[in-house]
Amino acid sequence: MKLRPYQQEAVAAIRREFSSVDSTLLVLPTGTGKTIVFADVIRRAFPRRALVLAHREELIFQAAEKIHRVTGFRCDVEMAGYRADMDGLLGGPQVVVSTIQTQTAGADGSGRMSRFDPAMFGLLVVDEGHHSTAKSYRRCLDYYRQNPALKVLGVTATPDRADEEALGQVYESVAYDYEILDAIHDGWLAPIEQQMVTVSGLDYSHVRTTAGDLNGADLAAVMEEEQALQGIAAPTLELTQGRRTLVFASSVAHAERLAEIFNRHKDSCAAWVCGKTDKEERRKTLSAFAAGAIQYVVNVGVLTEGFDDPGVECIVMGRPTKSRSLYAQMIGR
Repeated sequence: MKLRPYQQEAVAAIRREFSSVDSTLLVLPTGTGKTIVFADVIRRAFPRRALVLAHREELIFQAAEKIHRVTGFRCDVEMAGYRADMDGLLGGPQVVVSTIQTQTAGADGSGRMSRFDPAMFGLLVVDEGHHSTAKSYRRCLDYYRQNPALKVLGVTATPDRADEEALGQVYESVAYDYEILDAIHDGWLAPIEQQMVTVSGLDYSHVRTTAGDLNGADLAAVMEEEQALQGIAAPTLELTQGRRTLVFASSVAHAERLAEIFNRHKDSCAAWVCGKTDKEERRKTLSAFAAGAIQYVVNVGVLTEGFDDPGVECIVMGRPTKSRSLYAQMIGR
């Protein structure tokens, strides 16, 4: 696979940083191929084995498939019923892809990372690296850093965090930073065409700020009111026409009601998903959306990271936010 110019620059910058530091951060906007870049870093690190950490099932299989496509390496998944075959006759996989929950689950937080000797890996990649300051990630990183030769690469589209926890606590440098406007100006991302809509009666004056963003419960109370629901649904139906549309909602009730309104206007055109949606049902919903069988998918916090569907034509920001990073993740879909 031939890398784009900025991807080549990113790989070269990461390799330069690793000549003098043990950890560095790559910043690339959504849609510019972060997985392709770190897969090439993995390829160049061979024969050192790599471990890739993510925090959601969809990210795991997506990453494993792309890494294999770029490198040709065997990628085993360590998650739930999937186990990496580290004792195989051919020495096991060159790459292990795992969720942070799998690595650190359990009362003592040791999870399944205790299955692995830190010396097995020469490179650890943290996908969606802005999560790295969380306790589970820090515990996992500390475990594998018992290997003094380990290099750690964090990869993110949004290095700024709403809670203002500094990623400098985890990473020694930023190897490469390619911003969303750079990618648009260079022709790699489609320019954003924004349509502002006035929703009468919205009052955020009583919505508190928690951890740098609008308080979830306070926001939901405002957005679930009938006037707000109709104020979002009506212009969405008018402006999106037949375009496949991803809608971000502020709560489960908000998502459910929006989908219900869409379906009243056009039978079976919409579905909604949230973090508690059954995994198989969520897969079926997203497959139907990808195939064009449904036009609208309304979601609550589950399609902000790692959701990869190039056929999405419109984004509806039905979930106000004060977080620049969250906003960038949503519009980046």
